[in-house]
Amino acid sequence: MRYFIGILLILLQPLANALEAIPADDEQYIYGLGIDVDHSNAQKLALADITQKLSTRIQSSVGISQDKTGNTTTTSTKQHTMAVSQEIELPNIQVINNSKADNQWRVLVRVERKLVQLSLKQQLETINDELMFIIEDFSESQGPACWHTLSTNNHKKEKLTALIPAYLGSGMAEESTLAFSQQAQTYERLFKRCKYKNKYTITYPAQASADFKRAFEQLIKSQGFKVTNQKKDTGNIQIKLSEKQSYAFKNYLNIINAEFTVLDEFGDVISFIKLKSKGSSFNNKKEANKKAVINLIKKIETQMIKS
Repeated sequence: MRYFIGILLILLQPLANALEAIPADDEQYIYGLGIDVDHSNAQKLALADITQKLSTRIQSSVGISQDKTGNTTTTSTKQHTMAVSQEIELPNIQVINNSKADNQWRVLVRVERKLVQLSLKQQLETINDELMFIIEDFSESQGPACWHTLSTNNHKKEKLTALIPAYLGSGMAEESTLAFSQQAQTYERLFKRCKYKNKYTITYPAQASADFKRAFEQLIKSQGFKVTNQKKDTGNIQIKLSEKQSYAFKNYLNIINAEFTVLDEFGDVISFIKLKSKGSSFNNKKEANKKAVINLIKKIETQMIKS
């Protein structure tokens, strides 16, 4: 029994050391500890420890300079490095302990709570203002310009909603985030409303086959586009096609060069893309053309709609 207890104490010693090495967070500082056999991972874990407390996800690589003496590394000055996570920036990271023992790197960092709060507030206010201008510009929109703009900027709304719990986690009162939460909700409501206004007329070239028209419209409808014959408050998809057919080695070859221009209701270009598709058949030209159309539709889905 004494032997078993001795082994257990040895196994628990690294955990005990780690717990002893972490100062308690207080009104002035938030601390983070990272322990790993790899020094770079230990740095990341230390920052992740802080960001986890702020309800964020760390995704960063941070360079921290040190002075090494034997197996021990110390930092005596503040590190003005920005730790960039997926949603948050930590200002003025200070490395207060950086050492290696038992083949494990231990990195202890801290950030000033007030600086974190100030940084988060500035980020929230900046994004909030950007969303406010978008909402004001498109609150009465009846066409696809609204959907395109809000889709393009939706990542800002996502970042705003991710920063709010981090701001609360830094010690701020819930009342301080109400305006930001309301702005995110307003943006989301407008985003959903604009989705139903994402409607277009389609201008086909004379050589566009019935198979191509049917497949193209089925594809864009499945992706949330609405096809209409009405021209008021609608965008327009302009399509240009050119085909080149050949026959060699008992094989029919059909090459389609296509251009797609997507315009909003104001005639402004939303997107423009060129695609090239090939189809071949040992049987006839019609089959080669059908294969070329199928390949073109696949390219439209992967390179035009989902890009």
